[in-house]
Amino acid sequence: MMPFKPLIILAVFLLLRPIPTQADLLPANGAETAANFAEISVLEDRVRVALEIDLDDVHGFLAKPAEGENLVSSLTERTGKAFEVHADGTALLPETYQLEVRPRKPRVTAFRPSYGLPSNDERSAQVVSVVLDYPFTDRPTEIEFKPPLTSDGIPTAAIGVIFDHLGVAVTDYRYLSRSEVFYPNWNDPWYSRFENPNLTRHHKSALMSFVSVEPREVRHEVIFRLRDLEAWIDLNLGDMTVLDTAAMARVQQQAIDLFSSSNPLTIDGQILLPGTAKVEQLSVGVEGLKVLESPPKTNRDTALLGIVLSYPRDGLPKEFSLKWDLFTEETETIPVQISDPAGAVPGQVTRDVPDISWKNYIQNWSDPRTQPVIVATSRSISVPVLSLGLVIFAVSLVAFAWRNRSGQWQGWAVGAVSICLAATALRTATVEITLPTDTLAKTDAAAEVAEKIVSNLATARLETQSPQMSEALNAFVTAEALNDVGAEIRRGLSVSLPSGASAQIEATEGLVVENVDSNNADGSNQVLARWNATVSGGHWGHLHRRTVSYRALLNVELSEGAWSLSGLTILEAQLNRQPLPEGGNS
Repeated sequence: MMPFKPLIILAVFLLLRPIPTQADLLPANGAETAANFAEISVLEDRVRVALEIDLDDVHGFLAKPAEGENLVSSLTERTGKAFEVHADGTALLPETYQLEVRPRKPRVTAFRPSYGLPSNDERSAQVVSVVLDYPFTDRPTEIEFKPPLTSDGIPTAAIGVIFDHLGVAVTDYRYLSRSEVFYPNWNDPWYSRFENPNLTRHHKSALMSFVSVEPREVRHEVIFRLRDLEAWIDLNLGDMTVLDTAAMARVQQQAIDLFSSSNPLTIDGQILLPGTAKVEQLSVGVEGLKVLESPPKTNRDTALLGIVLSYPRDGLPKEFSLKWDLFTEETETIPVQISDPAGAVPGQVTRDVPDISWKNYIQNWSDPRTQPVIVATSRSISVPVLSLGLVIFAVSLVAFAWRNRSGQWQGWAVGAVSICLAATALRTATVEITLPTDTLAKTDAAAEVAEKIVSNLATARLETQSPQMSEALNAFVTAEALNDVGAEIRRGLSVSLPSGASAQIEATEGLVVENVDSNNADGSNQVLARWNATVSGGHWGHLHRRTVSYRALLNVELSEGAWSLSGLTILEAQLNRQPLPEGGNS
């Protein structure tokens, strides 16, 4: 039912607001920040168009009044209906489902923390929101969308738009500046398309493969649909159209069983099975691929899944090859992206050529390893060398006078006393002498020790297997603290990124020592430090980078010439809200 509260205000506004000038230029991107926006859904029995109209552009969206119709009383009924929809050449009659004046809807891409809205944003804060339904009886084979245009075919206003068909995204953010023809695929909406090839989504393929070669892991990730999985194996789902969490858990395990033995990966001459495998539900839309956290209900026809197969390694492999054997009737070509520390390279496999390979051509690769923390530490003392020398000379004179006390010993004694008085007067003339110590009294030494330990922590975080993690920690952690420090690294230094990936620490910088306590009961030094870490990680062909600010207590002690970590407590791990530039898109 249409709310009537704002309609009187809207009618007065439309009458008093001046008619704006017409748009004659539309930018080629940034559609999410357009003054007007349309979210269009093609459903089983209707097309739903949700319009968000800038207050300056309302007149351009008014349908022409019928002959003899009262202009004022028909304003609300005509709002938005200049937007036309035709099915198989027949104009569909719109019905107003909802109409209100409300604040503009924020859109994720437009409000990225690193960019925000343009500084000269002149859009109205309030918009006229109108939802229109265009019902049809028979499923059309062709649907035409016609935005408000002048008689010369010029759009009356800039309109950003996104489309979906039966819940499947058809486009990313795009501009609608002319009539566009849409061809719905009612059997499989993933393959619905526009006649205009520019109206599309980023992830075009229903089946995609991504292989990541990392210092301690080769990871194979595959995006696929539930309906494709059903074509490969019998899931025993019966007539269910909506799956609950228990049914989806069974499906995910069946997917793991299938992919663990399919698409064999040969690394350095050996066909390997994955060490671990994980399946997640995904959604694809204007935000790209997004991990869904255990949705209570899943649509069987539109569900999108992603599997991550991990192959742990001790270092970068020399080469690998992938043989693909899971194809579908609709998909003859599968895009494959291979990423290594040097970057990402796109490729593909087909039924005729199902193999793809990679070789390590990185020339100057230094395998990251933890190192002992060797930092020379010392303490300085001030020694009055001149006074000390004079005192020694005076003592020598006293001893000589004592041995010759039968003679003129009184003169020698007076000389010794005089020299002592001179030594006292010169006691401020000192020399700094440096002595080795096992305490971190100096902040600069503490900072150097902390920097090397933090760098080692980042390297140890690369390890994906517990034995290798322990071996990495052995280089700079005391034997008694190995388990505790390992657990704290996994707890405090783990960062989950929007893709669902666990981030790796690329670099650390800006370390500041806030305090050093060298008087611990156990003899260790406790360093309170903070630093920034650049972390990165990706799934599904998209790399995310972020900056994380850490604050931690480091307990360190000197043993056999090297500093060892005997305790670690991560006090803060704050994600910087301004992400670094991202890359690695498929």
